[in-house]
Amino acid sequence: MSIPKLGTSEWGAEVAFYINATEADKIKQAKKHKMKLSSYERRMRERGVGAVDKEHNVVIESTAPPERIPYPNLDIKPFKPAKSSRDEEDLNIVIADPHIDKITETYNLEICKSRFDRLLDSVMTIINLHRPIRQVNVFMLGDITQGENAFQGSKIGETGKGVMEQIFDDAIPIISRFLTSLSQGVERVDAYGVRGNHGRYAKEAPDKTNWDTFFYKVLESAMGNQKSVNVYPSRNFYQLVNIRGFRFFLIHGDQVNATAGIPLFAMRRKMQEWFAYVGGFNYAYAGHFHSEAKDQVNSVADYTICPPLVTGDSWALEKVGRASEPKQICFGVHDHYGRTFNYQLHTDDAFLPHKYNEPEGEVSLSKKREVSK
Repeated sequence: MSIPKLGTSEWGAEVAFYINATEADKIKQAKKHKMKLSSYERRMRERGVGAVDKEHNVVIESTAPPERIPYPNLDIKPFKPAKSSRDEEDLNIVIADPHIDKITETYNLEICKSRFDRLLDSVMTIINLHRPIRQVNVFMLGDITQGENAFQGSKIGETGKGVMEQIFDDAIPIISRFLTSLSQGVERVDAYGVRGNHGRYAKEAPDKTNWDTFFYKVLESAMGNQKSVNVYPSRNFYQLVNIRGFRFFLIHGDQVNATAGIPLFAMRRKMQEWFAYVGGFNYAYAGHFHSEAKDQVNSVADYTICPPLVTGDSWALEKVGRASEPKQICFGVHDHYGRTFNYQLHTDDAFLPHKYNEPEGEVSLSKKREVSK
């Protein structure tokens, strides 16, 4: 028979006995519990019952820590069932640096078309997953075509065609197909475009004389008979777009000079100036650097440097020091929460992350966990 459990009526009787017991009584009680007197007294002290002040008939509390009792009940918040319907959101797609008709070891016109088709399939899947979505907004961040400036990597062998053929024969059909295909699944498609540096045909050319601007105006005309597709070229080097009350600042990014190949510090400083100049925004998106990064502008705004569609571009490796992945960004915008879900859409299986094969004799982390169990 062991000492009664704390909090029970038997324990209360044990304490009452212990207070008035003589040493002989304690010896008998210890034997009853199949214990030695010293063990019995130690166990009572551990439970907070110490020496007895018989003159005042009180127990002197022990300094030993009390025995811990597990919580009998845990406060568990009920799991909420899923709503029968979702809130309506807008879907936003960023097209960054497609460089249509650029030729590298991993990129050409046919690969470009294949990547746009893959992007289109992924976006259609997301529209179905996140319905109701009635409007799609497409942010085109410039460098739509490769251009033909020899100082920007458009020498013979590095581009397939001249810029007029790049625009009329390839870029307009590819982007038009993308926009009109999306319009089948939603009520409205709005496309916004800013100009990039590959649209400049010469250093002495005016800033507004840009092949990207020319492309957007031709695209606007090409979509003239599509009632559900609208194209909005930018009049400035940036574009400020309002989506469900939230402001999006769009820019190509060549206005920022990277320090030691890292554009984040210079980009943040520029974004802070642009934030003040345009009267504030919630989110900013840029391209140009053929890599991906994200940072805060301040406590209420952030910016994203978007990955490109083109790959194998020597400029990215030489100037930024990073090899690009052909991913494009897609996200939702909610009336209350602003930007919500966010996807990085792979457009080419050749650039999917690879798995590491485990060397013979090496145990994986998952297997180690199984063994430990």
